[in-house]
Amino acid sequence: MLNMIKMDLYRMFHTKALYVIWIVLAVMVFSTTYIMKESFEYTQEMTEESRQDSGLAASEEENGEENVDLGMQVIIPTESGEKVTVFDLVYGNLQGKFVALFLLIFTVLYSAADINSGYIKNIGGQVRSRSSLIISKAISLLVYTVLTMVIYVLFQALCLRVSLGYLEWGDIALFWKYTGVQTALHYALVLIAMALAVILKFNVVSMTISVCLTMNMFVIFYSALDRIIEKLGVDGFQMVRHTVTGKIALLSMNAGIKESLLALGTAAVFGIAALALTCVVFQKRDV
Repeated sequence: MLNMIKMDLYRMFHTKALYVIWIVLAVMVFSTTYIMKESFEYTQEMTEESRQDSGLAASEEENGEENVDLGMQVIIPTESGEKVTVFDLVYGNLQGKFVALFLLIFTVLYSAADINSGYIKNIGGQVRSRSSLIISKAISLLVYTVLTMVIYVLFQALCLRVSLGYLEWGDIALFWKYTGVQTALHYALVLIAMALAVILKFNVVSMTISVCLTMNMFVIFYSALDRIIEKLGVDGFQMVRHTVTGKIALLSMNAGIKESLLALGTAAVFGIAALALTCVVFQKRDV
């Protein structure tokens, strides 16, 4: 098992797509941070009346029902007159599934690479249990997910320092708790993408479904299920709140213990289910 993990890690770090994804992520983070700076400076120059109107609109929006919209929305929670913090930017990009998009793209490419190339046939018959190959791949993707999160946070801090000329982290305790829970949720999403890539064996289909997950396209499907469940007599049920993507989008910056545990529980259930399904299918499949 250890040799398989070493092999997968070696293959991962020698995959050009890994570094291309990280470079594109870095460029996009710098671009979005610079755009945020321009927008923030414009907001700071607004008149007092405009700021009051914006505050009223924001208050009315907060009092409304919390929904997940279609598409990718990155909203920075910094209020007018306050300094933008790393926590604000990380929160905006993680809850908007901006980082998740890059994680899933590489996951699909990496998970299906040895299958599409036929390399898996050379080693598939040399192991006692082929499911161990999936577990090894999942461990490698865990390393990738954590590394990507670390690289993103550090580069986000650097971009904030370069763009705005200062570096404010925000509440450190809440920052690390939020980032930790989001990392677990993002890893569960990575395992789901790996399951799609391995089971479907078609990169185009797997990539399309993965992108749709980050763009909240399945909200339409969830809404249909909500209506069916409501007709069965269950009022107020929202499917999106019990999914990995829903938890990523709706996790609060100052999430309490209960909310954090529910998010971690959701990540564990979906992650383990996706990994188990992938192992079963791959074990029975003729490679």
